[in-house]
Amino acid sequence: MKDFDAGSFSDVAHTPLASALWQFLHRDTSIACLETTTYLKRPAIEGLQPHLLAEFGDEIKADRVKQMTGRMVKQVMESLGYRLEQIDVSIRRKDLYKTAARYAKPEEQQ
Repeated sequence: MKDFDAGSFSDVAHTPLASALWQFLHRDTSIACLETTTYLKRPAIEGLQPHLLAEFGDEIKADRVKQMTGRMVKQVMESLGYRLEQIDVSIRRKDLYKTAARYAKPEEQQ
């Protein structure tokens, strides 16, 4: 697992929460959820929302943390060979996010 490239999130990236999120996103179960949701042509983080809420509670609801989590998901997905397909895709169940990015394997992009 590579280190998280914080970019503009350096203000929140060096916290215990950020470290825990990065570890959480690399769990086999989290990766399976991200890939399954992507396979269904939905934003990767959509299916992970209830798990994020169960694991991190209200801490995950802060806008800056949600944005950082999106950047983390992007890096995880790219490390698995996915590429960004579309941004601002509406989430069906808005438990945590309203919109998110959708990914696809290069051979699946149209």
